[in-house]
Amino acid sequence: MIRQFSKYGYSVPASTTSLTANYAVIPVTNLAANKKSSVVPDDCFLESIEIQLSGIDAVTNTITIFLSRDSLGLIPLTSDELGGATQTVTTSVPGATNGGVVFSINKDYHFDTTVTNANSGTVYVCAKTGDTGGGTASITAETVRLNWRS
Repeated sequence: MIRQFSKYGYSVPASTTSLTANYAVIPVTNLAANKKSSVVPDDCFLESIEIQLSGIDAVTNTITIFLSRDSLGLIPLTSDELGGATQTVTTSVPGATNGGVVFSINKDYHFDTTVTNANSGTVYVCAKTGDTGGGTASITAETVRLNWRS
């Protein structure tokens, strides 16, 4: 029998994170203040991630991500080596300090109770600037949306 998706939604981070050329691990789940956000279902299809950036410095022009099952970023769900893992930051004008990136995920996800440092309802976005010269940007609470269907 073919099962249809009956629920869709998005999950968000709860706090501000600074991005540098080293990976930051960002927990993405629901946020009570954002009534439309939901926990990541234990069994779902991860569709895409939208990330709004602020405080983009003059050398940052790309963001690289991968998804992880655990809060240390050691058990990956996706790879930072795959096509599409690095995206150019979209800004409205040259030199803008605000912009964004969108990543397609298109992957089934199933929560695994045997993974250490993992929480049901949470997926971890590991993100960094793609610049080795010290590029920086910021992600504030609610400006990442992990879109999913279950």
